[in-house]
Amino acid sequence: MVEFLLLMFALDKIYYTPLGKFMDERDAAIKEKLNSVKDTSEEVKQLEEQAAAIMRAARAEISAALSKMKKETELEVEQKLAEGRKKIEAELQEALANLEKQKEDTVKSLDSQIAALSQNIVNKVLPVQ
Repeated sequence: MVEFLLLMFALDKIYYTPLGKFMDERDAAIKEKLNSVKDTSEEVKQLEEQAAAIMRAARAEISAALSKMKKETELEVEQKLAEGRKKIEAELQEALANLEKQKEDTVKSLDSQIAALSQNIVNKVLPVQ
């Protein structure tokens, strides 16, 4: 029986205690890794939320920039159209003024030709005495 107790004591000190210590350390390391993975998953969720918020802000900023650019382009187009209309109206007024002047010149020319022609007819119909 003493041999049995000595064998048990020796096995406990030489084999079971180091094995138990190794298994306890391994269990603690596994628990630590599991806890760090859980912490990391929370951190990943926070980072995903931050990324989503940044994307929403960027989309809103892009939308505002596009809206502003559209308004500026519309104003520029309207301004150019107004300038074009003014230019066309000025050219039309100038053309109308030229036509009116040509009409007056033509009427004066016709008046002088009518006067000359009527004088010519009078001279032919009524002989000069």
